[in-house]
Amino acid sequence: MKPIKEIYKYKELLGELVKRDIKVKYRRSLLGVIWSVLNPLLFMVVITIVFSTIFKSDIENFPIYFLCGQIVFAFFSEATSMAQTSILGNGALIKKVYIPKYIFPVSKVCSGIVNVGFSLIAIIIMMVILRYIPPVTALLFFVPLIYAFLYAIGVSMLISALAVFFRDTVHLYSILLTVLSYFSALFYPVEIIPAQYQGLINFNPIYVFINYFRQLVLVGKVPSLEYNVLCIAHCVLMLIVGYYTFKRSENKFILYI
Repeated sequence: MKPIKEIYKYKELLGELVKRDIKVKYRRSLLGVIWSVLNPLLFMVVITIVFSTIFKSDIENFPIYFLCGQIVFAFFSEATSMAQTSILGNGALIKKVYIPKYIFPVSKVCSGIVNVGFSLIAIIIMMVILRYIPPVTALLFFVPLIYAFLYAIGVSMLISALAVFFRDTVHLYSILLTVLSYFSALFYPVEIIPAQYQGLINFNPIYVFINYFRQLVLVGKVPSLEYNVLCIAHCVLMLIVGYYTFKRSENKFILYI
């Protein structure tokens, strides 16, 4: 496919953009990338204190349960939020030289997945503290992260294109992420949702990826073929929508940036 070939052709540029994003994020920070470990841990402590007593009879190993969801959601939220202004932020470069423009939103998602690598240390730390021995299926933890990565690329291309023409997209998307966080079962068991509505939660791809992660790490179960097909369908659909929208509008970017 042409996009994959172009990304490979410009892999050095993609690498430099990712390095730049990581350096900018932790510039003048004393702890640097350690914040990628501390942030989920500190958030987990607060959420555990507030919610674990409410759901303690329903959720075992609540800190790990929460971290599995929070890390996946935080990756998606951070990556797509950075990506939505990636075209606007690189307008000067886009005007000077030819570069496949989708390299910019893709680089933001790649930066986000790098940070996930550090954030996973938080889960390991909690496993040690709680003396939790993960099942062997936890070795497949990367599968739902790949799904979330691909889905985030599709979303990033879509909203980065929309943000060029409609600047209000940036503000609306932040509200959407807040709403999405409450529909992703980050800190509550999905069983508390009325039975007649539980099927609808699978229309939220972020929850689907989070649940996949939890099944591997906490339940010791590899999700079924049907569940994997659902994940793939979410990814393929969003990649098609995102890429199609981006390619149809990219020639007009220069008039608005």
